[in-house]
Amino acid sequence: MGDFFEIDFINVESKNGGDAITIRYQIEESEYIHVIDGGYVETGEKIKSHIYKYYGNISYIDNVVLTHQDNDHAGGLRTILEDFSVGTLWIHRPWIHADELISFFTRYKSVENLSKRLKEIYSNAAALEEIALKKKIKMK
Repeated sequence: MGDFFEIDFINVESKNGGDAITIRYQIEESEYIHVIDGGYVETGEKIKSHIYKYYGNISYIDNVVLTHQDNDHAGGLRTILEDFSVGTLWIHRPWIHADELISFFTRYKSVENLSKRLKEIYSNAAALEEIALKKKIKMK
């Protein structure tokens, strides 16, 4: 088979929105798979089933991207990170910049407290980071 490019939009089955996108492409005999957003927690199994059904019994995903940490984008990525080997997780982690941000917050007196609060506010992203750290997935 020659070079190809596929984009699949997975139905997150919610009238409130949400995104779950899988991408597969081949360039010069090398195939790549990416997952962009994961819908809700329940969507994770649908993404996994879709990948197995249409992409084969693969175990590796090159890139997982979280565009933003809302439940309707982040939830299903937990399943993907836990059940596949992943090359890189692309994720915004504002708490790693707490030392640069602290001067903008009069309420927080320490970088540690600001970092902790940012992880609470961005709890979906923090949960994905925790999985990635445990599995030694590179993050950007």
